[in-house]
Amino acid sequence: MHLDHVAFAWDDLGPIRDALDHVGLPFDHGGTHADGTTHMALTGFADGSYLEYIAPTAGTDPEAAGFWPEALAARAGPAAWCVRVDDVVREAKRAIDAGFCIEGPIHGGRDRPDGRRVEWDQVFERTDADDRWLLPFPIADRTPRKWRVSATEGVTALTGVDTVVLAVRGSDAATLFDRRYRTAAPVTIDTDAVDGDAAVVPSAPVAFVPGDDARLDRIGERPVAVLLGTADISEARTAYELTPTVGWGDRRLAWFDHDLLRGRVGVVE
Repeated sequence: MHLDHVAFAWDDLGPIRDALDHVGLPFDHGGTHADGTTHMALTGFADGSYLEYIAPTAGTDPEAAGFWPEALAARAGPAAWCVRVDDVVREAKRAIDAGFCIEGPIHGGRDRPDGRRVEWDQVFERTDADDRWLLPFPIADRTPRKWRVSATEGVTALTGVDTVVLAVRGSDAATLFDRRYRTAAPVTIDTDAVDGDAAVVPSAPVAFVPGDDARLDRIGERPVAVLLGTADISEARTAYELTPTVGWGDRRLAWFDHDLLRGRVGVVE
């Protein structure tokens, strides 16, 4: 899985921008999506991955938005994630061969603040159950990828999106990922970063944690946190406002220290 981006959903972009300013994480204004119901900002990293901050446009009810309306209304934070592929049709066929239902390919786009139109194709996957946001959705660019994202000026000490933490109901999620991506069995790790057990998937950018029942009932199994990579967490601490460091298995982790980001966006060494 080649991580492309993680979507962070809120009902207003303003509080997200304020939180990012507070912790010192730079971002770029990304523009409005093609259907006009959502707009976004993003933080791009050197490895090509990025965090997308998405919210309804002015006058749009979150539950009427074109992207992740239930997550926007719930101020879910991490809401969906995406893998970069060369050919979405080929990925759709692979998903079908593995027994998944697909929606797409869907032509997507947004208008940047400078007026440039960005376009891509994407496919959403699920089983018969409502787990479409648990799996990453494949995306392929129609326009040059540098139009969609480039490294955000001022970002230091961060290498990119390292791990997507998924809130799940049980062990079925691991079986689902094995079926779709032939991933290894998850390995439980010691950590104080989350409530309950955490399990990481060897050689894949994925971890599972037990989901809160109320959240699961409202918005389903999906990302609950995203961990950004760093080669030196002390350097990251100098660059950004972070919480005290805790263990993440044999690694070290700290959250961005703001109510809106704490427990949702972290840094892992």
